[in-house]
Amino acid sequence: MAQMNKRIDSLVAELRERSVFRTTVAYCVVAWMLLQVADVTFDRLPIPESSMTVLIALVIIGLPITVILAWAYEFTLRGIIRHEDAAEGASRLAFVPFILLVVSVTVAVGVGLYQLSLKFWDPEPLAIAVLPFTNQSDSQDDEYFSDGLTEEIQTLIVRIGEFRVVSLSSTYQLKSTELDYATIARRLDVDIILHGSVRRAADQIRITARLIDGDDGTEIWSEKFDSLLANVFDIQESIARQVAGALDIAMPESADRRLAQLGTRSVEAYDLYLRGLDYLRKPKDAETLQGAKDYIRQAIAIDPQFARAHAAMCESHLALYELSRDSAEFEDGERACNRALTRDNAASNVLAALGRLYYSAGQYEQSIQEYSRALAVDSKNVDAHIGLGKTLIDLDRAAEAEASLQQAIALDPSYWASFNEMGHFLYSQGRFADAAEYFLDFARRSEDNATAYNNVGAAYYLAGNLSAAAAAWEQSLRIKPTRSAYSNTGTMYFYLGDYGAAADRFIKASTYAPRDHRLWGNLADAYYYTDGMRLVAIAIYKQAIEFAEERIQVNPLDIETVAIVAYFYARIGDADKARQMSANAQTGAPDDMYVQYYTALASAQLGDIDSALVRLERAIDLNYKKDLLRLDPGLGALSDTERFKQLVAKDRR
Repeated sequence: MAQMNKRIDSLVAELRERSVFRTTVAYCVVAWMLLQVADVTFDRLPIPESSMTVLIALVIIGLPITVILAWAYEFTLRGIIRHEDAAEGASRLAFVPFILLVVSVTVAVGVGLYQLSLKFWDPEPLAIAVLPFTNQSDSQDDEYFSDGLTEEIQTLIVRIGEFRVVSLSSTYQLKSTELDYATIARRLDVDIILHGSVRRAADQIRITARLIDGDDGTEIWSEKFDSLLANVFDIQESIARQVAGALDIAMPESADRRLAQLGTRSVEAYDLYLRGLDYLRKPKDAETLQGAKDYIRQAIAIDPQFARAHAAMCESHLALYELSRDSAEFEDGERACNRALTRDNAASNVLAALGRLYYSAGQYEQSIQEYSRALAVDSKNVDAHIGLGKTLIDLDRAAEAEASLQQAIALDPSYWASFNEMGHFLYSQGRFADAAEYFLDFARRSEDNATAYNNVGAAYYLAGNLSAAAAAWEQSLRIKPTRSAYSNTGTMYFYLGDYGAAADRFIKASTYAPRDHRLWGNLADAYYYTDGMRLVAIAIYKQAIEFAEERIQVNPLDIETVAIVAYFYARIGDADKARQMSANAQTGAPDDMYVQYYTALASAQLGDIDSALVRLERAIDLNYKKDLLRLDPGLGALSDTERFKQLVAKDRR
């Protein structure tokens, strides 16, 4: 021990003699001053965003180099010479061991600081919600303008890249709320609220903006802008910049460039675009989506380079395609999305729209590529995380999908869509009770949302809680009749043997989606078991086949639809086609429980009892509910077999 203390004292004495301590302190002071100056100036200079990171790395690397040089050399009147020559003595500590000591200490300190930074030095960005600006114009018809302006200002704040910005889907639910700001902030889980008002008269505009502290509802900043309508773009940019300034956010050069990319300078095109967005915010039916297309088309005619208008046109076509399954809408959407990307290939929302386009077409790898590009531009793009998660689900990459959806929830805990998609993911994994909980979270974050309760009902239904399912579906229909609610209640009536009531619900559902092959097939099933309606059922199956094959042509990877078509062909008596489609489905998605179920139905219809039983057993292994199989009239040919009774009787999970 005494020998060790003696060595330490010797090392400290030699470090003093070689001025290592003085040099290290001087280096740290100068480095600190340099970093302070860089922190103030770099954000305002036209240099890459990574410059500050590079400088910090150089400072860290320079420290051990400086210590080593201080040990080995001295500054004298004769210049820089080795310490031994200056001291005219021999080294009392070998040079190589000293270098190893310095490197070891540097690595240990570096690793320690890195681990600490993961826990303490990576603060969460400020969370901000942009509430819908109040329309104070004389005409209520100008509501679209104040809502559109809100969306544009929110987009600009997102482009700054320094905040966690709550989605407009969450904030628009509070448009007419009487809650105070502090309560709203708690509900949306945000630190800051931006609110204001808009008044437009002829070619004049007045915009008032207020920044509110979410903790106590006090005002942090406010400003009133009176100007010509033609200056609305400058006002929007000014609001975004002043919000950042009021919150002491120094915007990097890249944020300046993003804020400058406003899309158009035509007031007329901008106004038409906002009118189109207003239609896109409404419940999506064919009429409202057509209205959105009409306005956006006029905006593009005025300014063909308006990238966000092309992106909105893409969304309109895609929404119409998802509603109607009309392949023409898909093709028009593809063209619109590519036009948008040609005009602004670095816009996160455009890249996400393209990802959604490829997802709809079943081009999953390209979809992942575009969603990843969108997240590279804006890592806080919640919709891109959701879209990526949905795509990964379809690629059977469940762990990655769940992580992406959880990231979306973490980025914006108030956004109902994240909980909805997580519910769908768990539903697809057969975790129906867990899915119901996420769908309930969706319902809590989206007041009076018929879809939310419809999803709750579907999850409870497959979890075996039929009373809870019925209550949720009835609540959905009370709020708003929808395709899904009518379809689901129709399915319940079908399994209960009330085929007339089931057909009535399926007919009502089909009015919302006249080209949905599933609804036509469900209607055909109901008529198939209704006395005197067998020929009508066959005709409806043929129509369902036409719509389903149109869907497969657009997305050949929709294997579940392939399996459904196999079942339809079996119903109309085309055994060869039914067996061919069943084989294709089994090859394409052997681990999909719905593929197994529908191909089992096809086999049962064709009298292939053993094949049907094998596929049913596989469907049960994949979490298809036995309770539903017991009630399914399509499996009547199997019901008297001992193997079927064993399959539906015992718990195989």
